[in-house]
Amino acid sequence: MRFLAKAAACVSLALASALAMAQDVLDDSPAFQKAELQRDGAAPKTDPLVAPFLVTGSFSSMTLSPDGKHIAALLSDGRDTAVAMIDADSMEMRNIIEPRFINGGKYVPHRRSPRNVAWVANDLLAVNFNDGAWLHRLDGTESWELFDAWRTQIRDTKGALTDWAIVQREYDQPKHLSRLNIRSHENYSIDVELPGTLMRWVADNQGEIRVATTADTAFWTDRTRVVTWLRDPGAESWRKIDERSILDDVFVPLQFIGDSNRLIVQARNGADRLAIWEFDPDTRAYVKSLAADATDDIVSQWSNEDRTGLVTVVTGGLKPTFHWLDPTMSRLQASLDASLPDHVNVMLSRGDAPRMLVFSYSDLDPGRWYLFEPKAMKMKELVGRIPDIHPELMQPKRMLRYPSFDGMAVPAYLTLPGKSSGPVPMIVLIHGGPQARDAWDWDRDAQVFAAHGYGVFQPQFRGSTGFGRSFEEAGYGQWGQAMQDDITAGVRWLVDQKIADPQRICIVGASYGGYAALWGLAHTPELYKCGVSTAGVSDIARMLKDDSDTNASPLGREVLHSLVADPRRMKIPFDDVSPLKHADRIIAPLLLAHGKLDKRVPIEEGREMYDAMQRLHKDVQWLEFPDEGHGVAYTKNLLAWYGAMFALFERTIGKGEPPARAAAH
Repeated sequence: MRFLAKAAACVSLALASALAMAQDVLDDSPAFQKAELQRDGAAPKTDPLVAPFLVTGSFSSMTLSPDGKHIAALLSDGRDTAVAMIDADSMEMRNIIEPRFINGGKYVPHRRSPRNVAWVANDLLAVNFNDGAWLHRLDGTESWELFDAWRTQIRDTKGALTDWAIVQREYDQPKHLSRLNIRSHENYSIDVELPGTLMRWVADNQGEIRVATTADTAFWTDRTRVVTWLRDPGAESWRKIDERSILDDVFVPLQFIGDSNRLIVQARNGADRLAIWEFDPDTRAYVKSLAADATDDIVSQWSNEDRTGLVTVVTGGLKPTFHWLDPTMSRLQASLDASLPDHVNVMLSRGDAPRMLVFSYSDLDPGRWYLFEPKAMKMKELVGRIPDIHPELMQPKRMLRYPSFDGMAVPAYLTLPGKSSGPVPMIVLIHGGPQARDAWDWDRDAQVFAAHGYGVFQPQFRGSTGFGRSFEEAGYGQWGQAMQDDITAGVRWLVDQKIADPQRICIVGASYGGYAALWGLAHTPELYKCGVSTAGVSDIARMLKDDSDTNASPLGREVLHSLVADPRRMKIPFDDVSPLKHADRIIAPLLLAHGKLDKRVPIEEGREMYDAMQRLHKDVQWLEFPDEGHGVAYTKNLLAWYGAMFALFERTIGKGEPPARAAAH
């Protein structure tokens, strides 16, 4: 794999040597070479300011063995992955699992590629592939198949790993689970026997599945009820402990508290912020709050090794924050944050382990792994997640809040192209979802635009997640309305603050962001000099009845209709906020890009918008990718996509002034 050689230049000598050797082995594979040629084809001319950001070689994950002696690393070239084993003492590395073509039987030949790994013992690694799960030894030799997906390992009452695990028999049907012994290969089916589709489950310390959450859609309707069930110790029957609509607040059981029947759950319990609670299923009551934040949702949490209690929670907001309930871990976190300032530092092992992995990332740094010895307080860097990215050449992502037209404070990120003496040309970059968000991290699009001398504004308009229920709900049914107003208010605020040049602003987005870009051009044509919509929705009414993967399921249809078309929140007809119906209002040049294989927003959405613009003799360009789905992923397509965007920017808002260091590099 070409990415292995590139990564080698940025890591320790021993690790670099092993990476180069792995490179030679894989590059000698005729099947791999043929696949690379078929995939890449003839690439467009490379922009020297884009090329450094399209390095596909990365260490996408690392995990430490229970005894701390070996590290399993997942290496990616952007499409395929390989698994490498690193000796934690010598830093010597060897490739143990390669992507390869699988032939035979009734199945069509396909490329098998690892997706994630988990240690099940000091000498065994479970690997989830794109077509099933297998156990592998330290040298990479296959032990035996683990059905379709590795799920979780069972621990004893002291938290130690046992030889028993829970695995998934059918990849798309988590209802079919088995209890399996990784040494003897003994296994037996786990029968949940509940109505509906099993969404999630919780096992107790003995590995018995005793909590299950199911989703059941009423016949001939799109009304889905989410039910959480509990089975008492030794009992065969289930009893209902919670029931709600799929549209209601979440209720997520996380784990049992020790050997009791009480649960740790993630819920709002009528409040605005997601929090962690102790819940008594016998009385169906929240006993007490275990962790909560006054301003932001708790977006994730970790438990201790024996799963008897909560250890840490992570809040959302503009920048994630770790809150440790364990004093020892809290002190270690403080020490790491002091040693690695201006980063989010994630400890990936428990504090009493002799060694732990630390993943540290920031807005300038895609992230890097460290090997940390807590007792000695020693730490050494292993490798960067994307070794070819140089943090010193990146531009900081600032966090801010601005007032929308109705006074609501809207969070946002702003990336500027170095130090500027006045207003800069600005790219308004809109995230998809829309019930999603951007994050304080290294953002390739923002950095590519900034490297070309453009500012990048990323508003987290109402409807974005992580900022509380009321902020998210304020965006329901507001396509083209309040959500768009938040974007418009942000752009005008940038102009008023003399951050953005009012004559040099373009709007760019993908998926929902593509819709917002189109509607921005039609609704506020005076603001933007150009726009880019990638895989964007062009007509809401069509979206609600097209053949997308969302509309293929009753659950997807119900959620989509509630978030977009709830009649209680819709004040105007869909046609009034449809870019397709108002293409005549668009006066700025437009670039439309779409993948032919897109199942989320079918390509017809883009083609109809392109046809409408052409009929009106508008300035429009169409970019179709035959091998892409919902977005742009492959290097040759990214080069064409970025190339088309920068050509559009240069003829509408002019070239930006690249940061001095980026231009020199």
